[in-house]
Amino acid sequence: MPRKSANEIATEVVVAPAPFKRERPDPPDGMPLPQAAIWRDAVSSMRAGWFSRETHALLCRYCNSMAECERLEAELARMDIASPEYERVSKRRSATATTALAYARSLKITPLSNKCNTANARDPARSLYSRPWERGDGARRMEEDD
Repeated sequence: MPRKSANEIATEVVVAPAPFKRERPDPPDGMPLPQAAIWRDAVSSMRAGWFSRETHALLCRYCNSMAECERLEAELARMDIASPEYERVSKRRSATATTALAYARSLKITPLSNKCNTANARDPARSLYSRPWERGDGARRMEEDD
C-alpha cells in the first residue's frame, strides 16, 4: 500500500463511530435459526437497552445452551426409557440446562434475578404471556373462594 502525503492525510474525513442505540439488538450474523429465535425471545421480553454490547457474547452462549437443551429434550422424547442411551442423554440434558440457567442468571433474565433489581427489567408491553386478570378464565374467582 503506498504511503499517503501529509496533505492527503489532513484532508481525509474522519468518521466518528456511530453512537450505540439503546434498542433491542438483532442476533449476530451467522447464528443458526433455533438460537436466533431464542435470542429474539429473550431480547423482546426485556426492556430496551437491557442487553448492552458487552453482554452479547454471554447471550450467544445462553441461546446455544437453550437450543441444545431443546434438541436433547426432543431426542429423549423419541427414546425408550429402557434404552441404554437414555441415561446418558438425560444427564447431558440436565448439565446443559444447568449451564443455561447459570447464563440466564448472569444476564439477569430469570424472574427471580429481576425481583432484586431496583429497575424492573421486564417490559410489560412486550410480555409473552397474558396477565391473569386479562385472561378471563376465572382464575381470580378460584383464589377468592379459598
